[in-house]
Amino acid sequence: MSADVAADVARGREALAPAATRQLRFTLTLRNPTGLALTDQTVWLYLPMKDTTTQHLANVRVSMPHELSQDSLGHSVLRLSLPTVGPFTSKVVTVQAELALRQEAMRVTLIDPSPWLKAERWIECDDAEVRALAATLQRSTQSETLDAIYDWVSSQLVYAGYVADPLGARLALQKRWGDCTEYAYLCCALARARGIAARPVGGYVVNGSAAPRAEDYHDWTEVYLDGAWRVMDAQKRCWRQPAEDYIAFRVHQPVATNALGLAARFKVDGSLDLRM
Repeated sequence: MSADVAADVARGREALAPAATRQLRFTLTLRNPTGLALTDQTVWLYLPMKDTTTQHLANVRVSMPHELSQDSLGHSVLRLSLPTVGPFTSKVVTVQAELALRQEAMRVTLIDPSPWLKAERWIECDDAEVRALAATLQRSTQSETLDAIYDWVSSQLVYAGYVADPLGARLALQKRWGDCTEYAYLCCALARARGIAARPVGGYVVNGSAAPRAEDYHDWTEVYLDGAWRVMDAQKRCWRQPAEDYIAFRVHQPVATNALGLAARFKVDGSLDLRM
């Protein structure tokens, strides 16, 4: 997140009262599956993003020593270092995040929209079929075009449940099915094909405080409209309505911006087995 955008977010957080507060609790089990002691093990984990147009991470509590940092996109990156883990032993770590959430998306300055307009892996906005469909969904305003994109994707794709490997926008369009990731990628590709900044986001959708399971992880789209990033979730049918239940952990990006690389939720440097 640039300094200008961070300042806009901070000012908006002061100006707009939060619509809700949430506490998210996670339990991590770190296990040594070997008969040998492991040394110098490091676990990297995404936590809720520090500041977005709809959320503010107010506090984090972890049951062991840790480091928490932010990268250039505003991701919250948790680092756990374990000097020694004995043979066949486990360590349970609890993480609690407290957030303030808003119903209305806060306006932020998008200084450089180019990263969210270009074609990339899985978001093939330059594909001929994607561009042809996007052209049929063009309306007189960006707002109306986004309505048309949302209506088409939410009505024409069939939800396939969890799909292990990403298909991407092009294959999702051809097959007309996929999981939440394909809905997000296709919405992004169609928006970008019409010159509207869009990006896929991963996290959790929770109504109240919760202890989300790993299988609850969800992907959706954010589109930049009228000066703010706004949630468009064609799979769960959320558009043009309050989105304070959406808690962003990671913006999908084609290049690494932190130590997790391109990992979606966590990464282990070493031989530990991690369960959430």
